[in-house]
Amino acid sequence: MTMFVQQLVNGITQGGLYALLAISYALVYGVMGLVNFSTGSIYMLGAVSGWLVCNFITENFFLSVLAGFLIGFAVAFILEKMAFKAIRGVSRIASLICTIGFSQMINELMALIFGKGTKGTPSFFAQPAFTVAGVTVSWMQLILMFTVIAVLTALQLLIYKTRTGLAIRTVSMDNTTAGLMGIPVDRTISIAFSLAGACAGIAGIAGSLYYQSVSAYMGWTPGIKAFSAAVFGGLNSMPGAILGGYLMGVIENFGVQIFSTGYRDVISFGVMIIFLLVHPQGLLGKKKITKV
Repeated sequence: MTMFVQQLVNGITQGGLYALLAISYALVYGVMGLVNFSTGSIYMLGAVSGWLVCNFITENFFLSVLAGFLIGFAVAFILEKMAFKAIRGVSRIASLICTIGFSQMINELMALIFGKGTKGTPSFFAQPAFTVAGVTVSWMQLILMFTVIAVLTALQLLIYKTRTGLAIRTVSMDNTTAGLMGIPVDRTISIAFSLAGACAGIAGIAGSLYYQSVSAYMGWTPGIKAFSAAVFGGLNSMPGAILGGYLMGVIENFGVQIFSTGYRDVISFGVMIIFLLVHPQGLLGKKKITKV
């Protein structure tokens, strides 16, 4: 029972990181109908920005998170304006290839500048916060949980309780009609894309500090897993993407406990595949009805 609870705590912590990345996919897909595979690279850039802050400015967790937010927001804004705006309306396969190309370009450019090796990050709040019945929770786990919950809550409030959020939801339903209603479609898409990048950047900071490592290629696997989690929960549903991210983390940690670390990816992806064969639209996703 102790091990069960311990793995549940670890799974919730890790799942929060996947949830931040998954909601990044869901935001972009909602407003553009585009799967943005450069999300993992923005995750990596967020982690690198935190490493730079800790090594050249000050070892401060919250300043690192702010750096991840800013770099993620800025990079996503630039990518949307310079590249993704031009491919709106083209075939989905062309858009998909474009995002993969940008992801690879960012990774290789960072490898040239930052180096291909793995670098360590400071161990913030590594001390145990408390231990109950053999279950240990560190300060880092607590702070990561609260940080992720705060970011996700703020994003949900923005989307569902503000005029900007209303514009994003309207554009996600029908951007042509939204434009006719006076909503600035281009600006709304840029805001949504930038917020998605900010979430990915914060996830990168959180992930690098949790695993205490940074590398130029660290974003690919978390990015693919978070995309799988978003599809698992429902790619066209933000609450579904969050739920999928947390379930991915919990499933991974219980799988590792039952089998071994080497089966981590096999277990998580296997569960996703089996579920999606039965329920393709995801847990909270809705079937799209195409009118003819």
